[in-house]
Amino acid sequence: MKKFIVISLALLFAIVSCSQKTAEAPTKKVAPVQKVAPVQKKVIEKKSAPVIRPKVVYPAAKRGEVVDTYFGTKVADPYRWLENNDDPEVKKWTAAQNKLTAQTIDAYPQTKKFAEDLKKIWNYDKMKVPVARGEKLFYRMTKGLQNQPVLYINDGKERALIDLNSINKEGTTAMDWWYVSPKGNFIAYGLSENGSEQSVLHIMKTADGTAVDTPISGCRYASVGWMPDESGFFYTRKLDGKDPKEIDVDQSIRFHKMGDNPEKDVIIQKAALKEAILVSTIGNEGKWLLLTEYKGSSGKAKLWVYDIVTKKTTILVDNYDDIWEGGIYNGVVYLKTAKDGALNWKIMTANPKTAEMKELIPAHETDVIDSFVLSNNTILVSYMHDVASHLFSFALDGSNKKEIELPTLGSVHSVSGEGSEKEAFISFSSYGYPPAIFKYDGTTLAKFWQAKVDVKTDDIVTTQVFVPSKDGTKVPMFIIHKKGVKRDGSNPMILKGYGGFNVSYPLYFSSTNAVWINSGGILAIANIRGGGEYGEKWHQAGMLLKKQNVFDDFGAAMSYLSAEKWTNPKKLAIWGGSNGGLLTGAMMVQFPERFRVALVAVPLLDMLRFHKFLIGRYWVSEYGSSEDEEQFNYINKYSPYHNVKKGFKYPSALLTAGEHDSRVHPLHAKKMAAELQWATGSTNPILLWIETKAGHGQGKSTDARILEASRELGFFLHELSD
Repeated sequence: MKKFIVISLALLFAIVSCSQKTAEAPTKKVAPVQKVAPVQKKVIEKKSAPVIRPKVVYPAAKRGEVVDTYFGTKVADPYRWLENNDDPEVKKWTAAQNKLTAQTIDAYPQTKKFAEDLKKIWNYDKMKVPVARGEKLFYRMTKGLQNQPVLYINDGKERALIDLNSINKEGTTAMDWWYVSPKGNFIAYGLSENGSEQSVLHIMKTADGTAVDTPISGCRYASVGWMPDESGFFYTRKLDGKDPKEIDVDQSIRFHKMGDNPEKDVIIQKAALKEAILVSTIGNEGKWLLLTEYKGSSGKAKLWVYDIVTKKTTILVDNYDDIWEGGIYNGVVYLKTAKDGALNWKIMTANPKTAEMKELIPAHETDVIDSFVLSNNTILVSYMHDVASHLFSFALDGSNKKEIELPTLGSVHSVSGEGSEKEAFISFSSYGYPPAIFKYDGTTLAKFWQAKVDVKTDDIVTTQVFVPSKDGTKVPMFIIHKKGVKRDGSNPMILKGYGGFNVSYPLYFSSTNAVWINSGGILAIANIRGGGEYGEKWHQAGMLLKKQNVFDDFGAAMSYLSAEKWTNPKKLAIWGGSNGGLLTGAMMVQFPERFRVALVAVPLLDMLRFHKFLIGRYWVSEYGSSEDEEQFNYINKYSPYHNVKKGFKYPSALLTAGEHDSRVHPLHAKKMAAELQWATGSTNPILLWIETKAGHGQGKSTDARILEASRELGFFLHELSD
């Protein structure tokens, strides 16, 4: 699937926080709230008799005596032993935690009700954005409650090419990525098990679905670029070391000729840095290969162009000073970059022979370039204005800008196109606008497909407000609810956020959100700093030594929702996954009085040791490292695991992780759960669930997603009902 889309490397970290993205907002954008009530405003609540809870008996966890010294500061790590997944004692403790969590949450009537409602609403067809190859169209679709999407080809007649549901009935085999060859005769795709994302590259002949060549292991997060004649392809390979902690230690870009032994594939380039991420993109002519080496996941990169014919390399960018993402078309390199202070992004071109660069599309003063793709000899650029998407087309020379009107306030989630293909496909949704695919032929945007959901989307109301953070920064937040909801401070509410890696939280539709809203709950999405909603400046304001801004933004959002009587602290739940799990974990220790219950999913919580496990070293550019004295002093103040206080009455929490997560080690959830269970002075439950057949979340089966969502919502509503 050779896409000319700018894709953030933060995807190596970020979880897909919504099972199916799509949604609606009002056709006309709601005006931002002009006056914001002071966050100190008190919410008047009706007094009721306190609920007496029995104390939860947790599985015993020994407290060790490990103490580390960082620049003269001693830091205790009593649960270091939980870092070893293979230790029989850790396995026994984890199994006991899972048993307690399942017995507790599955017994709630709210959980059972949500499971029934989710199964009903989830039962609709879901299509991913198609890829065109001449008269052939390729797309992935999940029909109804199928566990995994099926890859189809339509060349006048639809037929299934790869159906993982017939390969694995449990739904634990996932397709991590796929790339169609230029003529559509072959597909290279990656399969992994149990959410591990340890992809094995396979090749299929599309005419008859037969396997071609020997599978290639070590292709996690691979990029594949086919030669125009389909004789072979360039691909990235990431091999691990002998120690389980040695992930991606041998990274390279290689060329595979069809029929050859992959272990003898020619290596074009190897990663120069331990924390590097290699990506390659081939031009449509088959002459040029763009080689990119990213330093960590920051997006800052070196660039080369490799001449496939002469095998000579030309340097485009010889430092890691700026962020670059892009590809090649008709012998021209197109790049999205923040170079020279273009923090809202601009698009530049480069000559692969001379390395000469020119500005093509300048940065906008307020709107942010989210992504771009070349299609039908035009450039389609997706911008964000106050988080929502706006789509424009340009001529290849950057002229003739014109807006392509989208159906409502929402988000463009992905665009598929090839420079010479006549049509591009665009996936779009919003909180009350079901997932849709649109086709653009250079003139007209036409609806190609839309999900038919069992939800009264006209009853969903979306409002955007701007909340002042601690330092006065206005933070956008969407509030989504059913028509007729009263703002009397009594509504059960979920607040979500992410705040990292330049990843924007989009407007989207999901079955989980719909079920919650249908039940009378309110949903809020806070677009806090650290994300990309307002460009690289917004990202930089929430990373490294400014990470506390992220937590302050989310804390301000919680206070606002109570002050404006959307809810009150006893009715507020917070949700965060991955970097968002760090966010909700930080809320547990920083602002526990502002909410009632938290989901802390696949989180980073031990911020002093995160870089020592799996691919954590890539994220030092985002968080910093405890090996740097200044950064240690900052990180140590907010690291959730290290700031739990004995005897404090903590809110209820559900911490989750995947045993096979190749991004964030489950040690974070385990250690934090053990520490909170030992320390808390309240009877509020602190529960831990470690999914034994899942990883960071990608590729999870429909059955597993429904079970997961029903438990999360059931736990939330049960806790908010007391």
